[in-house]
Formats: sequence, C-alpha cells, structure tokens
Amino acid sequence: MRNIEHAATLAFDVLNALSDNIAVLDSRGVIVAVNDAWIQFASANGAADERFYVGTDYLSVCEDALARGEDGPLERMTDGLRSLLAGNSDEVSMEYPCDSPTEKRWFALKVTRLRGESGAAAVVSHADITQRKRIEQSHREAERLLRTVLEALPVGVWIQDSGGRIVHGNPAGQQIWMGARFVGPEEFGQYKGWWLSTGLPVAAEDWAAARAIRNGETSIGEEIEIECFDGSRKIILNSAVPLVGESGSIEGAIIVNQDISAQKRDEAVVMRAKESVEATSRELAAALDRERTLGRIDDLTGLTNRRHFFDLAAHAVSEAARYHHGLALVMFDIDNFKHTNDTLGHQAGDLLLKRIAKVGRTHLRESDIFARYGGDEFVILLPHTHAHEAALVADRMRGDLSAQSIVMKQDVVAVTISSGIAELLPQNDSLDALIHRADIALYQAKNEGRNRTKLFMGGEDLRLF
Repeated sequence: MRNIEHAATLAFDVLNALSDNIAVLDSRGVIVAVNDAWIQFASANGAADERFYVGTDYLSVCEDALARGEDGPLERMTDGLRSLLAGNSDEVSMEYPCDSPTEKRWFALKVTRLRGESGAAAVVSHADITQRKRIEQSHREAERLLRTVLEALPVGVWIQDSGGRIVHGNPAGQQIWMGARFVGPEEFGQYKGWWLSTGLPVAAEDWAAARAIRNGETSIGEEIEIECFDGSRKIILNSAVPLVGESGSIEGAIIVNQDISAQKRDEAVVMRAKESVEATSRELAAALDRERTLGRIDDLTGLTNRRHFFDLAAHAVSEAARYHHGLALVMFDIDNFKHTNDTLGHQAGDLLLKRIAKVGRTHLRESDIFARYGGDEFVILLPHTHAHEAALVADRMRGDLSAQSIVMKQDVVAVTISSGIAELLPQNDSLDALIHRADIALYQAKNEGRNRTKLFMGGEDLRLF
C-alpha cells in the first residue's frame, strides 16, 4: 500500500514538473486530478472555486458548448473525446483558441487514453502555443504586405528558387514580357535577349539571375533588348540579387525588370535633334567666328586682344571652378618700355612688342591664353596649371628674352620683363580678383628692381621666384 501511495505521489510530482496544463479524466470524462500548470491556467480563465475544475464533467462542458452553437474545432474534439472514452481510439489532438479575460491565447490540445486498472481513463494536455501563433500571424501579415507591395510595383519582380525555377512574377513583370511563364532553367533558351551595348545575344548562363544563383553575384541595371512572348521587342533594365539563407547557402534570386523602351526611343529622338542642332550650331558658330576674328585679335602682335581675353578667361575660370583643376595667371610688362619708345620711336616699340609675342608663344601650349592686355602689358592664362608651374614658364620666358638683345637704329636694346603670378583660389574666387592679385605681384617685382618673376602667395605674402 505504501508503495502505491509513493508511486502516486511520484506521478503527481512528475505532472507538476511539466509546463503543459495537465488534467486527468475518469471513464465518464470527469476531471479527477490536475497539475500546478493547470491550476494557473484555470486561474487565468477565472475558475469559480478553488477546485480548479476538479469534479467537472469535461465531456459535458464540450457538449454544452457545442449545443450553444460554438463551431470550429470543438465538434471534432468532442467527437474524438467520446470515441476515446468509449475505447475506440487512443488519442485526440488539435489546436484551438482559448482567450482569457485579458488576452487572446492559443493552445495545443492532446488527449491520451490510459490503459490499466487505475480508474483513470484519459490524460488531457494543454500546451500554450500563443507565441508561436503570434509569430505565424506576423509572418502571414508580412507575406500579405509583401505580396500587396509586389502587386502594386510598376516594375517587374520575379523570384526564382535555387534550381532556377521561377516561382513568382508580379503583374508588371507579366506585362513586360507579355505572357512570361513560370519555367525552369532548362527552358531559359526561349528567353531571347541581346546586350544593348554590343548587340550580341545573352546566353542562358549570362542572365543576371543565373549568375546570382550560380556565383552569388549582384547585378544592377543591365541594359538588354528582349523579345517578348508576343513577338514584340522591348529594352529593359535587368537586375538580380541572390537570396541567401541563414546557413549562407544561395536559395534563389530576386530579379527586377524595368521597361525603358519609351525612354530609349525618346533619347534617340532627342539625340537626333541634338545632333541636328549641334550641326547647325557649328555652322553658325563657324560663320560667326569668321565675322568676329578681326575683333578678337590684336592687330600688331597677333595675340588675343583684351576684350576677347576676358571672354575666354571667364569660361576658363568657370571650368576650373566646376571641375576643381588648377588655373594660373601671369601678368607681365616690358621693363623701361616708355623710355625705349620715347628714345627710339614708336616703330622700335612696335618691333619690341612683336618680339615679345613671338618669343612668348614658344613657351606656351595651345590651351594657354596669351593676350595683349594694353600698351606694353601682357597676360597669360594657363589652365590645369598651379602657380609654381606658371612661375617656371614665366621665368623661362624672362630668361629667354633677356638673352636676346635687339639692335635698333644702331642701338642695342636689352629686353627684360617683370612678371606677377597668381592662382585661382578653390572657393568663391573671380577673374577680377585673380588679375588683381597678379597685378599686385607684378607691381612688387618692378619695385624690387625689375627683370624678375614674383609669385603672389596670399595676403601681403609675395615670393620672388
């Protein structure tokens, strides 16, 4: 007897250790014992007394609820419980909602028939699966939302599995391809495409989706001309990204198609119109240039004149500021030119100006702007050049000129120049400010004895090169 009592105590200890809600039924379906988890479950359900449903006819409760018209899984559970208590089945299991006064809940029910002489007929086990149900519901909501988004997108979206089989395509994708079917990789040959950049066919293994699944490659915006299933042709932007599972393996790919056929047609029309306008513009520019050439050139030296220099320089300053490349300006004049002009006459002065222009050109590039600024003053604008580089050019020019004395009316005239150099500042600079800084450096060069090159370094900081 003591062994039996010990076994019973041990059995209830085991039941109380379980997290599931356990109730033991007799052969009539009446609850004869419950574990601690069941007591907590009964309390949450608002049990009317401290017996926590012990003594309640479990089968009758189910039958009464069924008689009140409660549908769903209750009928199946009641029929199964009757069959089990009658000895016709061994187990009944199902999932069902069971809300408490404060929250919605779900449980998994399992009723197992007992065999033996204990007087108990069945064990009812309830497991709380509310959290799992909530997660499942969240997944369903997320899937519904994703499907709604896919259906509404104006671009084609396709999903392929790891075998390359198309498992989903949204309406926009179907519309682009005009009847694309859900096919596997062995049927990709029917998808005809040509690379827009080369006109060559796209092989089955070269589609973005195939590369994504095979190599884990992400492809964005590949321009392809396709032949649709109705025979029409379109130009699409084709993109694909691999679908990577938690284990790191590739489980498929997401493909996005954007129809840009109309855009490409518009671009072609615009390009033809642009080419026509550009051709006309070139013709007009050439004619206008011929008309303006005389107004751009200094008659004496053949250099750019002052007015045209400002037109060219304004454009050069704008380009340098936009693309952040260097731009330097050299301003120089002839030392003691007035004395030479007054002593030897204007003809000698003109010859000297021409010599300056001729020698200066030999030190410059075609892209450099060499202009007669006024009188004996000259200016050179050097694109893609920094101040120190410009100073080298100016000093070489100075040295070359100083080495070439000119004989005029039996007088030997030494030709020297003084130069000031400045560089366009990175931000908020202007052509006028650039000229002003170069002029300051030139003035300093002349004050310090002429025949020298002076570099403006910022503020009052000048440096003799």
